[in-house]
Amino acid sequence: MGFPYYVALIVAVCIAGLAVLVSCVENRHTVGVLLAFYVIAVLIITLFVRTYDLEVKTLLNPLSKYSQIGKSLASDGVKCFSKNRGMIMEIVLNILLFIPLGYLVPAVKDAFRKCWKILLLGLGLSVFIEVSQLVLHMGCFDVADLLHNTLGAGIGYFVWWKWIRAQ
Repeated sequence: MGFPYYVALIVAVCIAGLAVLVSCVENRHTVGVLLAFYVIAVLIITLFVRTYDLEVKTLLNPLSKYSQIGKSLASDGVKCFSKNRGMIMEIVLNILLFIPLGYLVPAVKDAFRKCWKILLLGLGLSVFIEVSQLVLHMGCFDVADLLHNTLGAGIGYFVWWKWIRAQ
């Protein structure tokens, strides 16, 4: 297993741990502190651990990665998953990164207990990150990331709505 798999495993374990912790904690202040640490961690991961690049990079087709994977699947069969491992991991990690946002925010703020509000918040934070990466030349502005991050926030909301809220 390569480095991206270990990163994905660590992120998944952290998300699971946060879900258990949030479900056990009844104090909104404690959950609010977790939310603050989470937002800081996301900003560090997406903005501050990247290197400056002189070239501005943008990917404006949100389905380009899926198209590449689909073409590879058609020509290579299941071997496409190992060939496109980096691209697939990037998609998965972008989704995983925003799952905690979807269940931490409604656990802290009653005003965000509607799915559309969490989706809008996830999209807004994602737009902020992508535009910051573009302006600061720290990564690539990728429209697909907006989609994946918003999907992650929606999954997190579903986790909160289905399991955490019920306890």
